[in-house]
Amino acid sequence: MNKKVSSFILLFLGAFVLLNLSGCQSTAPISGKNSLSVGIKNNSLAVTFSADGTLWRLLPAKEFMSVDYSKDKGLTYSQAVRVNPIKQKINTWPENLPSIKVTKAGRIMVMYYADGEQKAMSYFSYSDDNGQSFAPSQLISHHAKTSMNYMTEMVLDKQDNVHFFWHDQRDESIDAELGASVLSLYHAKIEIGSENNIKNTLVSHALCSCCRTAIKFTPTGLPVIFMRMVFANGTRDHVLLTKNKVSGWNSPRRISDDQWNIEACPEHGPALAVDELGRSHLAWFTLGKQRQGIFYAQTDDYGKQVSKPLPLGNLDYLPSHPDVIGLGEDIILTWTEFNGTNTVLYVQKSVNRGETWQPAKPLLSSKSSAGHAKLLTDNKHIFVSWVTKHQGHQMIKVK
Repeated sequence: MNKKVSSFILLFLGAFVLLNLSGCQSTAPISGKNSLSVGIKNNSLAVTFSADGTLWRLLPAKEFMSVDYSKDKGLTYSQAVRVNPIKQKINTWPENLPSIKVTKAGRIMVMYYADGEQKAMSYFSYSDDNGQSFAPSQLISHHAKTSMNYMTEMVLDKQDNVHFFWHDQRDESIDAELGASVLSLYHAKIEIGSENNIKNTLVSHALCSCCRTAIKFTPTGLPVIFMRMVFANGTRDHVLLTKNKVSGWNSPRRISDDQWNIEACPEHGPALAVDELGRSHLAWFTLGKQRQGIFYAQTDDYGKQVSKPLPLGNLDYLPSHPDVIGLGEDIILTWTEFNGTNTVLYVQKSVNRGETWQPAKPLLSSKSSAGHAKLLTDNKHIFVSWVTKHQGHQMIKVK
């Protein structure tokens, strides 16, 4: 490894540790009138739009998860309602976010983490009365009390069945030869009306334990997974994993060949969007021998052929934690950079499915600790959601 790359890695990891040490102690205020009068734990919350355009939030505090909503795109919020009436030790951080989804019929689904027999155990609950009350929370993993399970992604398919994909420690010994911090990815599907039937199934071994996985669905309704995988030589690069209706999961297709060898936790998961025509839009972070920073690429055949990676941001300012979303032919990217004083949120746009890109523009800035920015859509416009310690939760329309 040359001196420039080594210096960049040391600089990035140093800044990353400082930001996360401050973030782990932070409690950000929640902006908007009539909001719950508590802080947001670790700059982490979840947001989603329902079919009628209502913005829903899942808010973690020290001992409770709460839900509120906004009818005016985040200017004002309702009185929050607790999900868990009994105290739990809530455990969340920007790479281990809770999740909230609303079905077309109006069921509010929530997933969150709390410490018990294991750290950050994944729970889910739901409300069928527009968020006025929630069903008793349930554990998702069958091995939750004996093996760690976290970084759970909750997604809805076209039939409004809920799917969970999570990092699971139960098979850790299988991947021992790959080195440290290697787990398995597991899946559970819950159909409406069968909430107590949670069947756990293995998706893949050799998963990088501390990098959040991205999951979306194809236009035909099959899941697509973008994840950081650990290869036999200890390299941590990204793959696309797709579902085959007949034979289950296909073999993973390698997306990046960055040659990042690190016996540590990058805590830097990728981002994925699949547009209406099936093009996958990919964004990821690496500090490999071949390339360093964050990158965008696309594929029309789920990884058989992938475009040349496009570097994003200014490498001197530690670009990190990208997200990507699509609406029609519009594709939006966002990420943060740290200039030594401020964390700056950038947005970059394409109006032709990622074929060409407009110049990146700074959108927001904060001197305080910050969570990871998330993009979301109400199917008319695109918004970015960002939480910082000093500014609280901000919702900004970007398209």
